[in-house]
Amino acid sequence: QALVIGAFFYGFVFQFLIVGVASRLGFTKTVRVIMLFSAAVTALYPQIAAVSPYFIVATQILRALLSGAIIGYQFEFVRKWSLPKERNYLLSIGGATAVFGMGLGSFLGGVISEGIGWEYYFYLCGLLYFLLYVVAVIFVPDTPHQCMFMSKAELGLYPTIDEGATGGSKLENTGKEYTGWGKLLRRAYLYAFCVAAFSFNTVAYNLYTTIPIYLDKVFHIPTTVLSWSTFFFGSAIGFSMMALSKVFQVVDKKLPWLPCRMIFTLVPFVNAAMIFLILPSVNYFPLIVILLVAMAMGMGTLFNGSFITVNYEIDPVNSSRMNSIFNSVGQIPGFIWPLIQVFMTETDETISDYEEVHRSRWNRYFYTMTTGPLLALAAIILAYYLRPEEWKLHPSLDATSVVVTNPNVVEFDGAEEVKIKGDKGKENPAA
Repeated sequence: QALVIGAFFYGFVFQFLIVGVASRLGFTKTVRVIMLFSAAVTALYPQIAAVSPYFIVATQILRALLSGAIIGYQFEFVRKWSLPKERNYLLSIGGATAVFGMGLGSFLGGVISEGIGWEYYFYLCGLLYFLLYVVAVIFVPDTPHQCMFMSKAELGLYPTIDEGATGGSKLENTGKEYTGWGKLLRRAYLYAFCVAAFSFNTVAYNLYTTIPIYLDKVFHIPTTVLSWSTFFFGSAIGFSMMALSKVFQVVDKKLPWLPCRMIFTLVPFVNAAMIFLILPSVNYFPLIVILLVAMAMGMGTLFNGSFITVNYEIDPVNSSRMNSIFNSVGQIPGFIWPLIQVFMTETDETISDYEEVHRSRWNRYFYTMTTGPLLALAAIILAYYLRPEEWKLHPSLDATSVVVTNPNVVEFDGAEEVKIKGDKGKENPAA
């Protein structure tokens, strides 16, 4: 069971590979194929499992590897479809629905499995995935300019090809638009975001997995309550992402770009570290739930001014590729923390003071958990101290910038020059 559950994260760690392929072939086309493949494979899971559980492991790894392109596609979609004032809200909706889906999926999976059989859950998910594929093909082309159902008034809200805000075009992107992987890997903030993604998912995955186990083993909370709790935590993170977007918009108007982003990036990690420190000393279940919801809501800033948003705002064109790198690192907690939890909390039930020893081991586990958020704080502050010139809002997103945005921008690397193609396609730095 542990191998099957962890297999998805083994594949997801290497999502940067499929993102690299998608950036060459075009994200929209690549994601369409992956959605269709995932729909078919999900519906066939019961048959695959009947052959061998190891077939499920292999399928999970492959499906997770391919699904990484969908994460990268979100940034390409925002880059092409979002209006300037709605960009962060659109990012928050994407993040909210993904996290909400994790909680809802876990809850419905349990209900359907106990009600009519676990096979029907996969049939339902496969059908739902196929319907989403059909909707995407009909209603969501590569750019708004290709949308057959959009009115002229709506289309007029978007920049024309010659006025493209962030390098978008009517055609699928090609590799020529992107900065090389070598230059991307030399950016200091990338490694800070790797630590931040690892820390964020350390908190998120423990909310979904190890903390319900803790509530069961230590407080003997009924399974039904725990099932609802995973749904509740997912909803708290998801809805807080959308609710916090309004708070973010207010703060964004009051503060300069960088201080605003630092607040929304660092405060949630401080909040999570403090709650992990407090949790072992709390014995009242309703108060534990309040603390966990507060932690979940703090993590909701991920798509509202936190490092995911900053990644996009520093370099919109390469944000999908950068995200694929640090999100790959961010999947590691999915398969290492369950192993650490078992190692640190497993207790011999035959000993006389089992309850006391078992609780103390869980306490040590939560104290260990505080290292994740604290490392994220240190990494982000260090990255800014070492390379402050990298932390700048991209000219195409800066309303106060005098730089005229151009769809032919081929490179923007931190504080380096913006190179624009001339009339004959040659690079013209003077432009």
